[in-house]
Amino acid sequence: MTPPCPARARLALSLAAAAALSLTGARTHAAPDKQACAAAYERAQGLRRDGRLIEARDALVACSQPTCPAAAVADCGPWLAEVEQSLPSVVVAARDAHGRERLDVRVLVDGRPLAAALDGKALPVDPGPHTFRFEPATGPAVEERVLIREGEKNRPLTVILGGASTGAPPSSPRPLAPGAAPPAEPSVPGLVWASGAVGVAGLAVFAVAGALSLSAEADLRATCAPRCTKDEVRAIRVQHAVADIGLGVGVVALGAAAWLYMTRPAAAQPPKAGAAALWPFVAGNAAGVAGSF
Repeated sequence: MTPPCPARARLALSLAAAAALSLTGARTHAAPDKQACAAAYERAQGLRRDGRLIEARDALVACSQPTCPAAAVADCGPWLAEVEQSLPSVVVAARDAHGRERLDVRVLVDGRPLAAALDGKALPVDPGPHTFRFEPATGPAVEERVLIREGEKNRPLTVILGGASTGAPPSSPRPLAPGAAPPAEPSVPGLVWASGAVGVAGLAVFAVAGALSLSAEADLRATCAPRCTKDEVRAIRVQHAVADIGLGVGVVALGAAAWLYMTRPAAAQPPKAGAAALWPFVAGNAAGVAGSF
């Protein structure tokens, strides 16, 4: 057999070495892509558990690329859709003290920039409590603590800036959603309770005296009518009168209690000792409530 030519042998060795280097280079280039996909796949799951949905979305975008393994793409694609659905967003608006809209407002969340200026677009924010800082081009900044809920889309946030746009001295920050505190419930004056008690007592007298008078009248009709004595008849009439007086006092006193309650002042002053009194009265056929204020 004829020995191979040395030149041909050297050429074959060179081609084999080049092929080996090219294959090694191809593996070296492909390995980081798979490693990056695997790292993004693992990182996305942890970020979702921690509620860091914005970072989780970026990781899921990375591991759902066509160059990633099919198994990773099969998981990352649906996870990405779920994160997009759960990721909250806010729409920030700013107005000055005169109600004029401001656009030159920089927005930061927990110290990190969110928007350089306001343009009416929705801004994604991770769920949870956050400190929003609104920095107008002129005037004082305003900070507000806001709880952002998962899945809450396009939540409006309106900030009222405390300083005017002319560079006025800083004033105290105003809250994000200003509103007057609810007024304190007016206290109930003591006369209301007194009138109510008199009214209840009057109705109780009416009920008891009326029942007794009706019972006594029925007994007389069954025993001595029409030959009953004047004293027996007078006793029934007195009971009837007492019942009528109780009814009148009860109605008037309860009406007075209702009127006093409806017209009570917003901040009732404590009554002075001896300055108010209320009592029922009976004068002939008339009954009512008298008092001094």
